[in-house]
Amino acid sequence: MCQWLGNELLVNSAAVSVIFACSVHMLSSPLDQQLRHRLSDIPEIAVSGFSVREGLTGAGVTVLKGRTYFGSWRLNAGALMWVSATSSDLNVRAASLEDAVRQTLLMILRSLQHSCTARPERALAG
Repeated sequence: MCQWLGNELLVNSAAVSVIFACSVHMLSSPLDQQLRHRLSDIPEIAVSGFSVREGLTGAGVTVLKGRTYFGSWRLNAGALMWVSATSSDLNVRAASLEDAVRQTLLMILRSLQHSCTARPERALAG
C-alpha cells in the first residue's frame, strides 16, 4: 500500500524496508570494511607478497605477509588502531581512512626494505 504524505511517498512493504536497510548499510559501512576494500584495490600489495583479509572475528582488517600474520587494523572507539605482529613495533593510530592506507603501505615498504637488507652475504668460493 502506498500513501503520499506531503512530497514523500510512504510505502508499506517489508521488501522495500529490507532493500532500503541494506542500501543504507552499504553506504555507511564500517571504517574497517572500507579500509579492507581500499587496500584490496591496490595491486602492489599482493604483488609484494602481502594480502589483506577480514579479521578472524569478522571485524577489523588482517594483513598477512605470505602466510604469516603481519598485523591488523582494529576499530577502537571509532578510530583505526594498528596492532603489529611484533611487540617491538609501536601501535599506530590512523587519523582517517586515507591515513590508515598510507600507514599500511609504509609498513609494507619498511618490511620489504628490511628483508632486502637483512639477507646475509654469501662467501665467495675460490
